[in-house]
Formats: sequence, structure tokens, C-alpha cells
Amino acid sequence: MGKQWVRQEVKKDWLQEVTEDLTVWVSKNQQTAALAAGGILAAVAAIGFFVYRTHAVQSAAWDRLALAEDAYYSGQPEAAAKQIQELVGAYPNSAAASYGLLFQADILYPRGQYKEALENYNKILERGQPQVLQPLALGGSVLAQEAAGQCQPAAQGAQHFLELYADHFLAPQVHASLARCEQTQGLTEQARNAYQKITLQYPDTSWAVWAKKRLDALATGHK
Repeated sequence: MGKQWVRQEVKKDWLQEVTEDLTVWVSKNQQTAALAAGGILAAVAAIGFFVYRTHAVQSAAWDRLALAEDAYYSGQPEAAAKQIQELVGAYPNSAAASYGLLFQADILYPRGQYKEALENYNKILERGQPQVLQPLALGGSVLAQEAAGQCQPAAQGAQHFLELYADHFLAPQVHASLARCEQTQGLTEQARNAYQKITLQYPDTSWAVWAKKRLDALATGHK
């Protein structure tokens, strides 16, 4: 999804939450509201300021993320990393900061910096928000751990992912990681079961073809 769309949704959610909270309060406290009109107006003004300030902070955070992305795609990875570091430092609780951590992790992973990528994925998981990033961070952590040779925690993370996000688009890739890690650990029967599940759960896909080849290799004693 486009960053502009995400930015608009975040702003809309903040405004909607504040408006709904005020509406609920007034509906439950009509007499108090009528007797304290001046106070209500002051409260509305204060809420308006809060919405404006939150809106401005969210915009600044997303703008900082945009600068990081522009720097990276302009061939300046160090500048991008600096922008993300500043983003997380200045706006630690913003959704943009979590997106920045994911962006940085996805930059670090293909460069072989698995430990650093894993640290970023874990920070997103610790935050617990935004929800849409949780499967991406968990799946990323599984692949980073496998790539770093940490097959036991990778397999545990993969099982956890498949329990929570069985229908996610990353599920086949995480399932494949689980199967490989189990085979690497010498858990041949568990690996065989994982490969078989892949052929059944993702039929007519490249994942099913890949898993069938792995099953054939196991049957003939090859890796």
C-alpha cells in the first residue's frame, strides 16, 4: 500500500477517536454539559489543539520516513539509516517509527547483516503496533534467524507464525523455513511432514513444486 494512504488513515483514526470520545461524553453527561457550556467550549478548544498537535507530529514522522526512503533509493544507505535513527529517536511511539524499523531491517537482511535486521524486527514485535506489521516482523525474524544459522529459534518462531497467521502471504515462505530448519537439525520426520503440508496447503504453486523436490530428495537419501 502507498505511504500516502497509510498516512491519511493514521490521521483519520486520530481525529475520529477524539471526536467519538467527546460525543460519547456529551451524550452521557447532557446536564453537566448544559450547566458548564463555558467549560465544554474550553474542552473543545483543548481537544482541537491536541488534534492539531498530534496531526503535526504524525505528519513530521511520516515526512522523516519519506526522507529515509528517498535517501536509500538515491543510493545513500548511510543517510537513510541516519534518518531512521532520528525518526525513532524523535517520534518513538509513532506508527512511522515502526515502519522505519521494518524498512531498515529489510535493507539490512539482503546485505547479510542478519543480527542487526533481527534486532529491528524484534523491536517492532516488542511494540506490538501497528498490528499490520506484526506478521511481517515475525516472518522477517524467522528468516533472519535461519540465515544466521539459528535454526532452533527460527523453527520455534515459524511454528508460532503459522499458528497466528496461517493465511498470511508470508506463510509459505515461513513454512519452508520451518521445514529447512527441521531438516538441518536432523529432525527428518518432522521435516518430511512440513514438506508434505506445503504441497497440500499451497497446491499449484512454486512452493509445492519445491517441497515435492525436497521430499524426493529425502526419499533417496539426498539433501
